[in-house]
Amino acid sequence: MTIDFRIEHIDPLGQGVSKAASKEEGPITFIKKTLPGESGTATVYSEKKGVRFAKLNKLNTVAAERIEPECLHYNECNGCDYQHTNYQKELEYKKAALARHLFKFPKVEITVHGATRRLGYRNRIQLHYDKKKKLLGLLDEKLNILPVPQCKIIDPSIAFELRALYAENNWLKILAKEPPKGHLEIYAKEKDAGHNVKLSFNRPYADGGFTQVNFEMNEKLRDWIQKKTNEVIPPKSVIYDLFGGNGNLTAKSKNSSIVIDKYRKAPDHANHQKFFSIDLYDKMAIKSLIALKDQGVARPSWLIIDPPRSGLKNLNAFLTEFKPEGFVYIACQATSFTRDTLPILNNYDLVSVDLFDLFPSTQHFETVGIFTRRKNNE
Repeated sequence: MTIDFRIEHIDPLGQGVSKAASKEEGPITFIKKTLPGESGTATVYSEKKGVRFAKLNKLNTVAAERIEPECLHYNECNGCDYQHTNYQKELEYKKAALARHLFKFPKVEITVHGATRRLGYRNRIQLHYDKKKKLLGLLDEKLNILPVPQCKIIDPSIAFELRALYAENNWLKILAKEPPKGHLEIYAKEKDAGHNVKLSFNRPYADGGFTQVNFEMNEKLRDWIQKKTNEVIPPKSVIYDLFGGNGNLTAKSKNSSIVIDKYRKAPDHANHQKFFSIDLYDKMAIKSLIALKDQGVARPSWLIIDPPRSGLKNLNAFLTEFKPEGFVYIACQATSFTRDTLPILNNYDLVSVDLFDLFPSTQHFETVGIFTRRKNNE
């Protein structure tokens, strides 16, 4: 179905929002890659729970902030959301999105940390394939495979390998022994990896080991967290770095850091960091943390929490048990950040909120909040 639209504003997912004059004219419609003030026609591809989702066909009114996207796949691809406007506007929309998520919190100014590169930064890409149809690429809004041989968001070393896969359908030869349908991942585990790029087939995401997808912005985030924690956390404190992976966020801390994550094999203890394998989503996770005292580990005075996209729903249980002086919460989903931290505001104050744009050109970003324990809750 083709509809006429006029965009009123951008929603937290980077979609243009079009509201009909009345319910009889139709429900609210969300249209990607549109901007406030634009009007035109779009094709509805999904309708549920009283809202519609449509794909842009034609613009009759064009916003002044619209620019030509650099990636030739952009108009069809679901991978990016903001290449049709400039980067400053993208950051403004992201800040507004985060502010909307935080409307129930006490007012705290949001500090935005933009990326140095808007394109060419991503150190991994996961692609879907269908051998019978000879298709390799990303999924569009209808879950069809869209080839993306000239993807602009990935690091040059990844882009080189991607083009090699597409050349003469070379990927079909490489996947000859794999199932008819599936996925592959191209990734570089180290900054400036050059040609040290790996492929994995039909394995879990980040099979080669999890790293942030943006090396440069990860370094910026890490340095900022280390600077902030060294400022606010007293010397000789004990930090529990939860979901800490390789200890990325506490590597330069001045304090003893207990790094917790679920490991196949925990890294060796080094300097001020000790590593322990605990599944923090397990119902016995808190008891397992308490049991670390049998290995000479002191209780924490601060927590750094950097969970996967799903967040840490029982955050309050961790805080109730350990009663840290404060914690840093890092979320790649603003919805997880608000859901997990809003219930603890009776005992903790949100003292700062920072937005780190680890995913430029897309709707995604990292939210970092620092919380300190209220003195009347000793």
